[in-house]
Amino acid sequence: MADPNTGDAPRQESSYTPASFEKRAAAWMGIVYVLMTSFVITFAIYTGGRELPGTFPLFLVPVSITLAVVLVRRMKLGICPGGIPGGVLGLILCAAGVGLGLALGLPALLAALGV
Repeated sequence: MADPNTGDAPRQESSYTPASFEKRAAAWMGIVYVLMTSFVITFAIYTGGRELPGTFPLFLVPVSITLAVVLVRRMKLGICPGGIPGGVLGLILCAAGVGLGLALGLPALLAALGV
């Protein structure tokens, strides 16, 4: 029903709620995984079925980076599980995941690509 004083249509409340920071970070991580998987599949199709052996550890890198970003944000807000010590331990484990993923996966990827 229109407002009799102004003749305008009634205002409806917006039901839009933006996604949380964690959900947006997970969405970006998903985009990276889709790109990585697309590269692996495209490489296999383009090279006639040749696989990329030993590159699986590279899939550890996006989740480690995303978890580190979420932990840093939670530490800034003061809602990190385990407080600051738990956040620091989580960041150390994330750094180890990135380091191991790159150390084990990158040489295998370069060898498979012939570089």
